[in-house]
Amino acid sequence: MKIVEVKKKGLDLEWDLTIPAENINKLLNEKYKDLSTKVKIPGFRQGKVPLEIIKSRYSKSVVSETLDGLINDNVRQALIEKKISPSVQPNVNVKKYEEGKDLTVNVVIQKMPVLEDIKFEEFKLEKSNLEISEKDIKNTLNDIAKKHERFSPLSKKRNSKNGDLILFDYEGKVQGKKFKNGTGMDETVVLGSNKYIPGYEEQMIDIGINEEKTIDVKFPDDYREKNLAGKDASFDLKIKDIQERVKEIKVDDQLAKEVGEENLESLKKKINEKMLQDFKTLSNLKMRREAVELLLKKTTFELPSKMLADEVSFLKNQSKDKSEEEIKNLSERRVKLGIIISSIAEKNNIVVEDADLTKAVVNEANKYPGQEKQVVEFYKKNPTMMNNLKGVALEEKVMGYIVNSCKKVEKKCTMDELFKSDFLKDENSLINKKEDDK
Repeated sequence: MKIVEVKKKGLDLEWDLTIPAENINKLLNEKYKDLSTKVKIPGFRQGKVPLEIIKSRYSKSVVSETLDGLINDNVRQALIEKKISPSVQPNVNVKKYEEGKDLTVNVVIQKMPVLEDIKFEEFKLEKSNLEISEKDIKNTLNDIAKKHERFSPLSKKRNSKNGDLILFDYEGKVQGKKFKNGTGMDETVVLGSNKYIPGYEEQMIDIGINEEKTIDVKFPDDYREKNLAGKDASFDLKIKDIQERVKEIKVDDQLAKEVGEENLESLKKKINEKMLQDFKTLSNLKMRREAVELLLKKTTFELPSKMLADEVSFLKNQSKDKSEEEIKNLSERRVKLGIIISSIAEKNNIVVEDADLTKAVVNEANKYPGQEKQVVEFYKKNPTMMNNLKGVALEEKVMGYIVNSCKKVEKKCTMDELFKSDFLKDENSLINKKEDDK
């Protein structure tokens, strides 16, 4: 095998790779001999068919198969010999070949960049230590009390008002026609909860039990059902029952029992433990995100254009709501981080073991309560998805290694302060986001 470098610029390489005729002929003859022992041709005993006849009948397929295998093997060997790690599959084209002569192929390669060693010990991460006060516990107890609000039948006959629990039926129409999921029976809503689209609950105020009313609303322009977005609608309502909120839920043993605890003290202990666990999870996540930003900031290298193009194409299909600029920036960030993660894993001999992969599958399955077994079976039967999960597990392991290797600057803070951190804005918005309903 002869390698001639045609082009070398940045990460781009181009070779002319020549495979000697003797290597090709040797392998072809072996293929023909092996074939002669297997084929059956009228007039000849099996295994006694002359090679010339074998060649005349099967040369096209044998030559094609042999050359494909030889090319792949030699390209792979050339990459090992030159210590080249391609970022994507090399582009290989036959440049010149005549039977009985040398084979020359053109190989276009885009290398993976080689990164310098990263000195993690110079990274400083802020490690948050939780300060739990009585006020924190009290606020959490009050939140629990609010979530366990109770309602009772009206003490005296009256119309509905803000804060009431309403039991009702409805039938919606757009341009006089019913629409999918526009009818409901025995629905409940606490007026003022903003469960429904703007203007819906407001028009349910001041209606008596067994009264009927037609309300007019407009679906938001960004409504999740695109066929309804921005359209005017009317709903025929019937109020079937009204219950009023019990003014005050006491934070006591009874409340504790309602949430499955023995008494108030055990509930406080459980809250304390949960806060510590949640804080630890968020604190670790914050340090990981700080580490990611430091990695991206302190490492500079050329990004493989083909990897970048593939990522842009992928994100365009996955993120229809993002602009070209957003997709470009996100693609660059993802490709860069992926290369950094791979490089760190290779240099530090970090590999995904069976236990790591099992943990990743279990974590994924836990996202689907009641369907854990099906999720596990799905991954077992889908090698591609399992391989994707392996990538996730590797990233988890590498990031854990990085965080452990960095210096920590300890800082006391509250759960609220941590939650409002710039590095956790996504989590903050996700948890506080109100889900659209009707």
